[in-house]
Amino acid sequence: MKRIAIVVQRYGREVNGGAELHARLLAQALRPHYDIDVLTSRALDYRHWHPHFPAGEEALDGCRVLRFDHPPRSRGRRRTMPLRHKLRFKLRRWLPLLGLAAVAQPRGDDTSDGLEYLRAQGPTMDGLIAHLERHAADYAALIFMTARFHPAALGVLVAPTRSILVPTLHDEKTMVLPHFHRVFRAPAWIMYNTAAERVVAQQLYGDDLAPGEVCGVGIELPAPAEASDDAAHHARWMQTAARHGIRGRYLIYVGRVDASKGCDELFRHFARLAEQTPEPLQLVVCGKLVMARPDHPHIVLTGFVSDAERDQLIAHAAALVVPSRHESLSLVLLESLAQGCPVIVNRGSEVLRQHVRDSGVGATYDDYAGFAAAVAQLLAQAPAQRAEQAQHGRRYVAERYDWATIVDKYRRVIERIDGGETHPTS
Repeated sequence: MKRIAIVVQRYGREVNGGAELHARLLAQALRPHYDIDVLTSRALDYRHWHPHFPAGEEALDGCRVLRFDHPPRSRGRRRTMPLRHKLRFKLRRWLPLLGLAAVAQPRGDDTSDGLEYLRAQGPTMDGLIAHLERHAADYAALIFMTARFHPAALGVLVAPTRSILVPTLHDEKTMVLPHFHRVFRAPAWIMYNTAAERVVAQQLYGDDLAPGEVCGVGIELPAPAEASDDAAHHARWMQTAARHGIRGRYLIYVGRVDASKGCDELFRHFARLAEQTPEPLQLVVCGKLVMARPDHPHIVLTGFVSDAERDQLIAHAAALVVPSRHESLSLVLLESLAQGCPVIVNRGSEVLRQHVRDSGVGATYDDYAGFAAAVAQLLAQAPAQRAEQAQHGRRYVAERYDWATIVDKYRRVIERIDGGETHPTS
C-alpha cells in the first residue's frame, strides 16, 4: 500500500486534546487504505512539552509512530509576540472597516513574522523537519494537523505540493502572526472542520488561500439498544452513578479542565445557578484537571474515564456544556448529539453557534443570565420534545459527519496529490 504521514504536535491514547484525538481517529479511518506514519513529539502535556514518551519508533494501533526530540516550552514565549501584532488582534474587528488587513504581510524577519514566537511556543522538532526534507517524496501525501504549532506551521512549507493542512483554526492571538499567510497559501489542499472555520481563515488572511473544502471528522452513531438490554443497561448506569455520587439531574463537561477552555467561568456560573435553583442539580466534570480544583459540593470531578463510561455519562445528562470560545469543531459536542444529549454552548464561538443553529438542538449563552436561561430551557423540556430534539441531533451527525464520506474526500485528494496535481480540484 501507499504510505502517508500525519504530522501532529502530540499523539497517543493518553493524550488529552481535540486536535490530537482528531489525528488518531483520522489515522484509524485511513489505515485500511494506506500505511501510516505519525510524526510527532515526545510530549504528553502541551503546557510545557516535557518529554514523556521515548524518542524513536513505536507501533500503535497499526500505525508507525516516530517521536522526535524537542526542548521544553520557553517561559519567554510571550515576549516574542511583537506588540503591533497584539494590537492587531485587539483591533481585528475594526481594521477591515478602515481598509486594513486583519493580519500584516510577512516582512522576511523572524521576529516580526512570528517564527521566533513559534519556536518558543513549541514543540520545536528540528529532527521532524529534517525527516520531512529527506523523506517527503516517500509519502503519497503529508497531512498536517493544527496550523498554530511549529510542526505544521514550518512543516507544511517543506513539501507544499504534497501537503494537506487540517488547520483546526480558531480566532486567537497566535493566528495574527504574519507567517500564517504563508501557511494558508502553501499546501496543495486545506481540509476545514466547518464552514465557520473557513470563514475565519478568509477574514484573517484573505480570499486567495490554498484551495480546500469542509471535511470534518467522522462520528460513530451508537447502535440502538435492544429491549432485552434495558435491565442490564439500567444496572450498569446505577453502578456508575453511585460510584461518582450522581444523585439526580446533572449537566456534564467533557475535556481538558482548563481556564483556557472556559472552565473557570463555567464553574462560577454553575455555583451561582446552584444557589438560585430550587431543583437539585449537579455538574459532572470529566477530564484532566489543569487548573485550581473547584470547591463546590455539587461539582463532581470524575477524572479520566473510559470511552464507554464517558458515553454513558453523556447519554444520561440533562445537557452537555461547551464553555470554550475557541473551537474549530468540538468532537465532544458531536458525540453528545449522537448520544441524543442536547448542548449548551458559548455564543462567542461561531463554530459552536453554527452547530446549534444547523442542528436545531440546544442553546447558547454569553453571560450568566444567558447560561441560566439555557439551563432552564433544557430542564423544562417535556420527554416528547427531548426525544424529538435527540432525533434531530442524531440526524445532523449522520448526515454531516459520516466516516465513509470523509474518508472518500481524503482519498480523492491524496490520490490526486500523489498523481502530481499541485492543487487538486474538489
